Amino acid sequence: MKRKRDGLIQQFAKWIFACGIVAGVSAWTTGCSPSSSITEEAATTPQQFVIARGEPRDRLRQIFARYRGSSYYQDTSEVVLRVVPLADASSELFSGGKQEQRAPFRVRWTGRQLDVQAYVVRLRASSSPQSNQVELNAWFDEPETRHFDSQMLVDVWQKPENQRLDLDRVLADEVLRSKLSAGLAGPPPQLEWLFAGDPMSGIFEPTAKLKWLPDANFAGQKMRRIAAETEGKSYVFWIDPTVSVIRRVELPLPLIEGLDTKQSSLTLEFRRAEFAPQSGDEDSTRFDFQPPFTPQRVSRFVPVPPPPPSSILGRRLPNDAMRALRSGGEASELVLFRLSEDEAESAAEPRWIAAAITQSRQSNLSRVRWVVTTEDAGFRRELASAWSGAVTVLDAKSLDDVFGLLRLRPGSAAVIDVDQTVLLTERQINASTVSNVVAALADDAAGVDVPKKILADYRQLNRAYEAELANALQQ
Repeated sequence: MKRKRDGLIQQFAKWIFACGIVAGVSAWTTGCSPSSSITEEAATTPQQFVIARGEPRDRLRQIFARYRGSSYYQDTSEVVLRVVPLADASSELFSGGKQEQRAPFRVRWTGRQLDVQAYVVRLRASSSPQSNQVELNAWFDEPETRHFDSQMLVDVWQKPENQRLDLDRVLADEVLRSKLSAGLAGPPPQLEWLFAGDPMSGIFEPTAKLKWLPDANFAGQKMRRIAAETEGKSYVFWIDPTVSVIRRVELPLPLIEGLDTKQSSLTLEFRRAEFAPQSGDEDSTRFDFQPPFTPQRVSRFVPVPPPPPSSILGRRLPNDAMRALRSGGEASELVLFRLSEDEAESAAEPRWIAAAITQSRQSNLSRVRWVVTTEDAGFRRELASAWSGAVTVLDAKSLDDVFGLLRLRPGSAAVIDVDQTVLLTERQINASTVSNVVAALADDAAGVDVPKKILADYRQLNRAYEAELANALQQ
C-alpha cells in the first residue's frame, strides 16, 4: 500500500498561519478597521445581486460589501491543501509523493446569531432582539483533553445600538483565538468578510494588481474569476455571478524547493454558500451546539495541564528488554520511538524525530542511542536508508514485551537512562515531544533526578491550573 505523507502539509499549515495568507490581513491579529463601523441599519440584504464585468477592484469591493451588509449568511466549506512534488524532489522531504489534506468548517449568521464550527472550536454569539446584550458561548470538541476539561466560555456584554457584531470582541479570549487559528489554514476568512470594516485590505492597496480571468466551472456552475496580486502573493476569487457569493479562493503557496507549484494548490472551497435561508431546509443547516458534557462555565478559557506522568517513570527495565533495544551496542541513554499505525501520522513523525536528534547534538548530547520502530517493512527500509545508521530502525512486532513494560502505544516515545531507568514517556510524537525529550536528556546529563522533577513539576502545574480555574469559574 502506498503511504500517505502529510508531514510537509503540517509545516505548510504553520507557514500559512504565520504569514497571514488566508485573509491577506487578519482581522483580529493585525487589526483591520473595526467592525463596529458597520451598523445594523446598513445590514440589509440586497435583492438579486448580479455581478457584471467592469473594473475588477470595484467588483471585488462590491462583493465584500455584500458580505458586510448581509443579514443572513451560511456555508459549508473546507480548506484543501494539495501537494505535488517535482519529479526530482528530495525523497526525504516529499516522501510518498502527492499529498492532500482537508479541514472542514461551517459558519452561519442570522443577523442576531453567529454560529461557527471550525476545527475543534464550537462558538455561538447571540444578541437579544429586546436589548443590545450579546452573549457568547464557546467550547472545544477535543476528547483527548476531556473537551478542555469541560470548560465552556460564557461572556456577556452590551453593544452600541444598531451596531453589527464586533468580531474582535467575540474573539477576545486568547485561547479561543489560538484554537481557531491553529487549523490547516487559520481562522475561517468569511468571518472577516462578514464583520471586518475593511476586509482583505491588502489586495486593495494601490500597488496591488487585479484582473479578470476566464470563467470556469466549480460544483457544476460557471464562476467568474478575479485574480489579485499583492506583495508577491497571488489570489484567485471564484464568484457565483448570480448572487455575488464567493465559492472558491485560490491562496498562495509557500516557496519551497522541490514543490511543483503548477500542480500544487491551497484552496478554500465553499460547497454551499448563500445569503438567504432555503425553505424546508432547516435540518441540513441546523447547528448542534449542545456539548457532550456538563460544562464548567468560565469567564475565560484556562489552558489545561497535560495528562499525569506515567507511573512507570523511575523504574528500571529488565536486562532482556534492554538487550532487545540495544542490539549489542554499548550502554548509553536511549530514546525509543514507536511510530503510529496510521499511515498519515507515521509519515509526519520522522520529521519530529530528526528535529530531536538535531537539537540534542546542538546541546552536545552525543552519547544517545536513537531507536525507531514500525511494523511496515517498506517504511523501515526507507527510514534506515534516509538516516544512514544514525538511527536504529527495528520491527515493532519484535518489541511487544518492551512496549508492554513501558506502556507505549503506537505514536509514543520513551527515554531510558544508561542504568535502564525510565526517565520519560510521551503519548505523542510532535513538537512538544521534541522539547521534552531534549530537556530530559539535558537534565539527566546534569545529574538531575528526571522522574522526580517531572512529577514535582506536574503537581505544581496542576495546583496552578486548579487555582486559575477557580478564579475563572462563574458562580
